[in-house]
Amino acid sequence: MNRTLSNWLQALEHLLLPPVPLCGLCGERARLPVGACKSCLDSLAISWRKREVQGYQCFSLFPYQGYGRDLVHRMKFQSGYEIAVTLGLFLGLAAREEPALAKVDILVPMPLSPGRLEIRGFNQAALLADNIKGVWKRPVSSCVLRTRETKSQSGLSLIERKRNVQGAFALLPGFDLRHRTCLIVDDVITSGHTFLAIAKLIEDYGGKPMGIFAARTEILSRSDLHAEKL
Repeated sequence: MNRTLSNWLQALEHLLLPPVPLCGLCGERARLPVGACKSCLDSLAISWRKREVQGYQCFSLFPYQGYGRDLVHRMKFQSGYEIAVTLGLFLGLAAREEPALAKVDILVPMPLSPGRLEIRGFNQAALLADNIKGVWKRPVSSCVLRTRETKSQSGLSLIERKRNVQGAFALLPGFDLRHRTCLIVDDVITSGHTFLAIAKLIEDYGGKPMGIFAARTEILSRSDLHAEKL
């Protein structure tokens, strides 16, 4: 059989029997319309949560443990592009149903340093934001820039986390955030210090910051928050 006929028959087969789309999280089982299979959805233990971090409203999709933690690690450290796409879809579907987010004007992904961007090949927060936009029509803005490399927040104390991100971000010239509600997008919120650094920057320029995250660990306790305000 010549190559032209073979290609034609293959195209006809795909037209009549299109391949079943696979789950964007495991890549093994057939996915549901939301982009993932039932098994992955069950394992992820999705539970939409709202809480405040020093007065700023934050929303998250699932706990950073078990399967959820594994997904975030694969997304960040094993080129998990499709995982970011799928989690972004989940976040967009959840965000558009959340009344408290109705007035959001722009999505602001957490910026990644050039060094880490080169290693990973993509900014997972930017991918999340792009796919939130796909189902919840809000523009994505790259108005915040990371001005220096920072250590990983993992393993640092609360005080070290705060110092690590102090002065690490800046607003690019030409962006007007006055009276605009800015939704900061990132993969995980832990102590909240990285989010707070950007939130306060946005607020300094007249914007109203909020946050949305795929996963959550324990955010700052009430005693920690009180101590930082003293």
